[in-house]
Amino acid sequence: MQTMQQQRARFALEQVQLAQTQLDKAQRKEYCSHVKGIPFMIHANGLGQTAAFYRSKATDKKDYRLIYQLLSDWLTQEGQPFYGQERLLSGITCSDMHTYIAAQAEAMIFMSWVMKFADAFMKEDQL
Repeated sequence: MQTMQQQRARFALEQVQLAQTQLDKAQRKEYCSHVKGIPFMIHANGLGQTAAFYRSKATDKKDYRLIYQLLSDWLTQEGQPFYGQERLLSGITCSDMHTYIAAQAEAMIFMSWVMKFADAFMKEDQL
């Protein structure tokens, strides 16, 4: 049995490594920059606004799509606040306030792992 921190770390590592294989050098740099800004965006604007922003950019930019999908996949899986919802934005718009706040807090904790792994695996000198 793994702790929640181990589960977050494992999922984040797997997804960052997958993103690394799907992005070119410039996109990896952008990905790192974006994941570093997400906790502040969530804090300043809320999870809903942040998710909507990344989803709106996802059609044009692969790095935005991967980040949105990463958050969606994590927060909608079993044991997470939006479990049972098909998509992140569905969870955000259909949940009660307590579930939304729990998801927002979870997203910020989870993104700290994503930031660490993106920094470790996507830096230019690591490639």
